[in-house]
Amino acid sequence: PSGLPSEKPTTSFWHIEPSPLLKSHRSTRDLPEKADVVIIGSGMTGASVSHHLLNASGDRISVVLLDAREACWGATGRNGGHCQPILFQSPQDPSIALFERQNFKAIQRLVRERDIDCEFVSQEGVKAIYDDHYLNTVKQSLSILKKTHSELASLMTLVTDRDTLVNLRVPTALAAVVTREAARMWPYKFVANFLEELVTTPQFANRFNLQTWTPVESLTQDHERVSVNTPRSTIIAKKVVLATNGYTSHLLPDFTDLIVPCRGQMSALIPPESLAGDNRLKASYGFEATGTDDYLVQRSNDRGGELMFGGGRAHSNAATMGVFDDSVVDDKTSEYLRRQLVNAFVLPGHTGQNRLLEASHMWTGIMGYSRDDHPWVGPVPGHPNVYMAAGYTGHGMPNSWLCGLVIAECIANTLISGTEDELAFQQACSANGLPTAYQITEERLSRARTL
Repeated sequence: PSGLPSEKPTTSFWHIEPSPLLKSHRSTRDLPEKADVVIIGSGMTGASVSHHLLNASGDRISVVLLDAREACWGATGRNGGHCQPILFQSPQDPSIALFERQNFKAIQRLVRERDIDCEFVSQEGVKAIYDDHYLNTVKQSLSILKKTHSELASLMTLVTDRDTLVNLRVPTALAAVVTREAARMWPYKFVANFLEELVTTPQFANRFNLQTWTPVESLTQDHERVSVNTPRSTIIAKKVVLATNGYTSHLLPDFTDLIVPCRGQMSALIPPESLAGDNRLKASYGFEATGTDDYLVQRSNDRGGELMFGGGRAHSNAATMGVFDDSVVDDKTSEYLRRQLVNAFVLPGHTGQNRLLEASHMWTGIMGYSRDDHPWVGPVPGHPNVYMAAGYTGHGMPNSWLCGLVIAECIANTLISGTEDELAFQQACSANGLPTAYQITEERLSRARTL
């Protein structure tokens, strides 16, 4: 199983302007002895569950949000800064792409309504393809999707024309899928906006308690309650939510083979002249081949224009799968990330020693890889009063916000109306279009273990 998050992680670019209000925040000096709901993990998922639960429940539900480190210091604060639904991934089951698209639109709407300064910019997404095997898979997916959901298919264009690929800035690619709906953003600042509101607004502040630097060591099931055990004290909760993604198996060892931690690496690169000013990138990028899954967005010129580039897992000196330590960066991956864009964009003036771009930041983060590639969302069988939304397989941004909403609605319904868990969960799923493939069932647990 996973261990706890490391106490001294690498410094993510996204943490260079931490919220003064959230830094080492503890709403009360001591932990409360009991709470209606304890949420473990304060990234995108934990913030969503907290926000939706407190807004859905009038003043009837108390929430404690715990994090082993600072607020939003895990994957959400360490990722690539993308928010892009991948619409062709599961063509046989369009509900997945529709749900991702719904997430994207929800985040877009919230940024606008709340005027969140998180550098959210809608732009096209370009997935550049570098080998025939991957290209054939994509072609098949797109042709299936045209039959199963023509509207989704119409949002994408497969480009194979050489001149168009040059215009898209990927001259060495075999092909590219251009998606009309994608965005870049600063995820930490999005989450911080909601957590700051919850800790400062009087209507929430007396029911919401945020406790940073409070790792949860174990959970103990106790009839109608769950004991949440931390080094500081134990909280007795009616309901517990695991928003712990890659670290989930630390608290639920039976998920060790279902959600596996995996270390990814990110860089913030100083743009060379050929990618600065008017030459900047107009889209977000993915670079795909067998064994390669790299991703890139560029911040706006007036904010520094950094190239936020991640991936290179195949080039790592060390294993990345099963690793939950984000306190180190891998030198070989660092070199790859600094060199690869020179090759991908065929940048002029980069020869010999100049072949490496300069990095202002290089860091790692832990993803949660799901055994069957889909997130695990819902009440956890065999663990009464424990719920989960985790296992996003490196694709949490277009999934986690609404997964959190589903969990919040389910719990609010059981606590306030006394609705039975399974029924409350099904109602929340159908109200929000949560794909069946994401829902935790006994049957899915045993099926995933045969994969």
